[in-house]
Amino acid sequence: MRHLSKGPGLKVVAGERMEPLTLLSSTAAALIQSETEEALRVALENAAHLFAEISSARIGLCEIGLSPSGKPLILWQAARGGLTVEEDTGFVRWFDNALGGARAFSDPRSDASWQGLLSSPEIARDTGIHVALMLDGEKPSDDALSLAPALVDIAAASLSRMRLAHAQSLEHRYTGEMLESARRWLELGTDIGWEARSDGRLRCRRILNRREEIARAVEGMRLSELRIGAGGHSLLDHLEASGSLRHMRVQAEGALRTALQPGEALYVSAARRKGDAREMDWVGTFSVVAGDEARTDMREAVAMMAQVKTGRLREERQRREAEAMLQGLRLLLSNNPSGEKLGELVSLIVDCIGGEEACVLQRALDGAPRYLVPARKQAGRDVDEALTFIAGRVSEERAEIFDAGEDDGARLCRALEMSGHQLAVLSLPLHGEHAFLFCTTRRKEGFSSADLGFADRFTLLLQQALLLREEQAQIAQTAKMAALGQMSTSIAHELRQPLNTISLAVQNLEFLMSAPDFDTNAAAAKVARILAQVERASDVIDRMRRFGRKSAGESSLVQIADLIEGVEAIMNHVLMQAGVRFEKQVPEDLLVFADQLQLEQVIANLMQNAVDAISGIGARHERAESLIRIIASPAPEEGMAVIRMEDSGPGFRPEIMERVLQPFFTTKSAEHGTGLGLAICDTIVRESGGRIELGNHAGGGYVAVMLPMGK
Repeated sequence: MRHLSKGPGLKVVAGERMEPLTLLSSTAAALIQSETEEALRVALENAAHLFAEISSARIGLCEIGLSPSGKPLILWQAARGGLTVEEDTGFVRWFDNALGGARAFSDPRSDASWQGLLSSPEIARDTGIHVALMLDGEKPSDDALSLAPALVDIAAASLSRMRLAHAQSLEHRYTGEMLESARRWLELGTDIGWEARSDGRLRCRRILNRREEIARAVEGMRLSELRIGAGGHSLLDHLEASGSLRHMRVQAEGALRTALQPGEALYVSAARRKGDAREMDWVGTFSVVAGDEARTDMREAVAMMAQVKTGRLREERQRREAEAMLQGLRLLLSNNPSGEKLGELVSLIVDCIGGEEACVLQRALDGAPRYLVPARKQAGRDVDEALTFIAGRVSEERAEIFDAGEDDGARLCRALEMSGHQLAVLSLPLHGEHAFLFCTTRRKEGFSSADLGFADRFTLLLQQALLLREEQAQIAQTAKMAALGQMSTSIAHELRQPLNTISLAVQNLEFLMSAPDFDTNAAAAKVARILAQVERASDVIDRMRRFGRKSAGESSLVQIADLIEGVEAIMNHVLMQAGVRFEKQVPEDLLVFADQLQLEQVIANLMQNAVDAISGIGARHERAESLIRIIASPAPEEGMAVIRMEDSGPGFRPEIMERVLQPFFTTKSAEHGTGLGLAICDTIVRESGGRIELGNHAGGGYVAVMLPMGK
């Protein structure tokens, strides 16, 4: 028989189909018996290949870890299963769902071909290492469904076992180094053993602890040249008077002072040599100590070990904080929506300070409290009271800590719907306004001063993200006011019509009042007409005032049909003046989650661009008709809606397709555009969690706005 593959404990034979239990047994044995990660990788490669054989599908077997912000990362994946999985948004969405869901195969998104199964989260508790099995094809077979959970759990357990063993080995090594340092520190306090003849010259006979520089400095010196003690007596005089001495400080001078490190002192011990005094008169030792005290005290050794360990922990913390700051800077400079930046920056803070839950609160322009993180969370009355309380308690200079067991802390946690032993509040001062970061921890010891110090430094990045968000809103508002200026002719026309009608009705009413036979019914009809035109003019002013109002930046459920109807009323004269026919196909019950004022600006801007395209501004073309059509419907992508605006203009040329959404790019002349309109629209839509797609259709060009669907 011909073998198709062979690995540690695994094989498949051509023409035969392995029983599922046989495969599981062989795979488990190979994974469990692996002693190195290299051997484990080989076993996983074979497991992926064999699993593909019994499931008749392409297989992806992945090791997954987590970044400091909690984003899943593919650390390794098997090549022999035939399926390569990318770290795209679908993969992240699938991982988040699988982490908290049932143990079953699930799709990352509606248009994906693969289904994935994640190992048990309990296995990854100590190491953060997960294993995932993906199948690309139809619904997995019963054999695959029965084998998969056990396979990924065994693989994850084997990886965790090796990682924990490696971590323990490193810990043992570090502990051994500390013990060795302590042993040397406690080792009799001797660095140099010396002898002196009757002439009093020193001879170094034993050098310990690599103190050769001290030995070279004292070698050949006379005992009478060495001064000891506070009185400065010579070593020889002291020995001749007392016969011995123990641990007395030597006054370091000349070469001896140079040989000692800053903060070090040299101590000497000596005694008369027993035996033949004619050969050797004196023997002794030199000991180098840091400071005035001897290093033979056990408590000093223990303190040293603690300092070494604390130093390593401090270095590790500084490394993690530096990585978090670097990642935060990358996020700040990225092109991601500001809401997404804020969420990821807050996640980084929570990870680094041992937090559990976090949110960012700010008062909107109307004075109401608003959650910036998480974006869709609604603030209640208790949140308003909590924010008022915090504004009077928290200063810009330092964080405020509240214990959840005390009244203030418990009340704040209930209002914010957060839990933990402590609640930390940090101020985020902006231009005349304040936002606040709230973070809880479940650690019984609470937040440390180092935690709060890092959080305070990191909030500088949060403040910059908030300022960028405000600047984007200001740019959008400026563009909106510019659009109102462009629509001034339309506004004047919309107001002139009811004013003309009112003028004629008043003239007719004057005529009726001067007639001999006053017709009250006719007069009442004229008055009703005047009131109707006044209401029409008032509606025009209300629409313009609403359109020009600055957005509070708060998303809500928006009914697309009403929104487009309002924009159509504002743009009506622009359409009429350009001779453009307007059509719409919008379901009455279609809702999206967005900022209504900003979305009105997007639709009005796209409609103005469509009118310009039809009118030949930016690109000349021959057209059979002038038509703008808006079609709104649920999008193929789950949970999204699409608003598609089609026009009968020339469409988008292929060479500009990639640049249309870039700031300051335009095909119009200077008097017709700045190149910021579509870029601002793209920013607004991405801030709402959507995106803009553009292209051409049979009769012209189109722009499609994808937004989260309201529920």
